[in-house]
Amino acid sequence: MQPPDHIVECLDPHPVGGKDTELAFTLDGKPRRVSVQIGKLNKQLLTGLSDHAIDLLEIASLVYAVDALVSRGGPVLRQMGKQWHRRFIITMSVRDVEIWQQPDVRQALEDLLFFLSDDRFEFEFVERDNEPGPKERFFKFDADSAWRPDRVLMFSGGLDSFAGALEEIFDHGHKVALVSHFSATKIAPVQRDLATAIRGKLGPEACTHYTIKVHIPGKKVVEGTHRTRSFLFAVLGAIVANLFELKRVSFHENGVVSLNLPPVANVVGARATRTTHPKSLALFTKLTGSVFRQGMRVDNPLFWKTKTEVVETIGRLRFEEQIRDTPQLCRRSQPDQTIYSLRKMFAVY
Repeated sequence: MQPPDHIVECLDPHPVGGKDTELAFTLDGKPRRVSVQIGKLNKQLLTGLSDHAIDLLEIASLVYAVDALVSRGGPVLRQMGKQWHRRFIITMSVRDVEIWQQPDVRQALEDLLFFLSDDRFEFEFVERDNEPGPKERFFKFDADSAWRPDRVLMFSGGLDSFAGALEEIFDHGHKVALVSHFSATKIAPVQRDLATAIRGKLGPEACTHYTIKVHIPGKKVVEGTHRTRSFLFAVLGAIVANLFELKRVSFHENGVVSLNLPPVANVVGARATRTTHPKSLALFTKLTGSVFRQGMRVDNPLFWKTKTEVVETIGRLRFEEQIRDTPQLCRRSQPDQTIYSLRKMFAVY
């Protein structure tokens, strides 16, 4: 079945209503906007960020927004899931039009989004007529600091990303930048508390937590599957890595989830998340390698581990008390029983 077309135009480089953090666009002729706010970075780092990196940030934010604003038909897949597949035809002005008009770069972008979402994204990139907004428009800066990470990790606040951060610090002796995205306020405290627990036990040099908020102000999200969220997430991590002159970004997810195995017969393709599927990581690496010319590797160090092994890692490193605070166990109906069971498992009394 031919998916319905949705026309997206993102041509205006100027802030909306005086708000520098908002990117304006139209979706099927209706005005929309998405807000992007990246916090805690050192302003001096931003001087080395290229125009096409800022372009990539705007592209990822726009894709995330249109994905959330067009329904796939609701939780019941009527008419054999007729509305699941969508087609977005996007016209976008960019700072560095030369790189985005290269057929291999545009193809890498469209291939990645198709694999992640089952949707067709077709881009036409044009040169901006006006001066683009300053690089600083999406950033909130912290005090200057000499701290630099050895590794950049995507930090959802889940068990897997928490275990991955602990492994990098304990087992490999790395200082880590934890990059978190949130669109609502519920998950942010969980991410913050876990990062605070790491710093509290291991010292302030162990990690820094970069929180990045991308959300759609004043408009109700109508599609909650968010299959392109991982694209936005990877782009945010790649930008932070690029600022610190690093060439690697890591997601952490156990292999059973990464392989995208269907839990039931009709949950196939992108109906189950493909965030860390091996093909997704290869496509992420291909695209970011084209945009960040020094290259950028996107990987998953936990691919060969099970969830049981992930939990055992957290216990081995004596952070089992924090397990109940991860999203998987945030249902606090029986927290004491959960902690008792974990203590018994790890023989920690």
